[in-house]
Amino acid sequence: MKKVASFCFLSLMLSLCANSTFAQDSAPRRMQAGMTGNFGINMVKPADSYFKATPFNHDLSVGMIFNTSFKNAPNLGISTGFEFEFTKLNYEAIDSVFYRYAGANILHQDELGGTGYLLTDRQYSNVGVAVPLMMLFRMDPIGDWRIFAKFGIRNSFMVSQRINDRGFDVGVDGNGAATYTAKENANLKSFGDQFFYKGSVGLSAGAEWNFVGSTSLVPELGFFYGLTPLHFRAIEDNFTFSDATGTYFYQKARQNQLILKVSLLF
Repeated sequence: MKKVASFCFLSLMLSLCANSTFAQDSAPRRMQAGMTGNFGINMVKPADSYFKATPFNHDLSVGMIFNTSFKNAPNLGISTGFEFEFTKLNYEAIDSVFYRYAGANILHQDELGGTGYLLTDRQYSNVGVAVPLMMLFRMDPIGDWRIFAKFGIRNSFMVSQRINDRGFDVGVDGNGAATYTAKENANLKSFGDQFFYKGSVGLSAGAEWNFVGSTSLVPELGFFYGLTPLHFRAIEDNFTFSDATGTYFYQKARQNQLILKVSLLF
């Protein structure tokens, strides 16, 4: 009889411990953090008649992600973080586009001298820091999966910019005729050519797979509409480029993005 009572008591204690552990594991967590990586397809839309964007422009980014939920509404929350963003933007000149340069600097309208250059192709290689701020909407878990959607703003701040051009140096021969010599200009600088801030609004959807313990794999796909111009000039007469007529101008373009994000949350 004592053995039966001892067995029943031990079984009851094990059952209580198991239930307590299950309750702790299944309790929703208000904070998640982890690592994330993005691959973005940039849909650049030039707004001038001098350039067209090449079909494939892209971003690669890596960083941290933080998800929080509201205390009284666990299915609602905020998703944010920071990401180091590496961007490639490629343009082709569709009209005669010239500029003057000296060393690694592109000269402005009020700067004299330099070598004339006929531009055919241009690539921007940018490094920035992106800080998304999104509202997070999550469904109740279905097994190990949880469907979610996000809506909000993606903020990106430029840290560095490098310009690589292909085209021709423009000169004059002994008879006064123009000469064109193929030349690649690498690592050029053009102060203020691109706007330092890039803002976009968008939405994304995905699923959170809780594959082991408190660790989840989270794929998502989003579309972001560009709100700010890619190129900007605060002083209208300080343009960088000139066409064949000698008229100075600056590039005009906006960018939308399709972003595939994969995160690992803990």
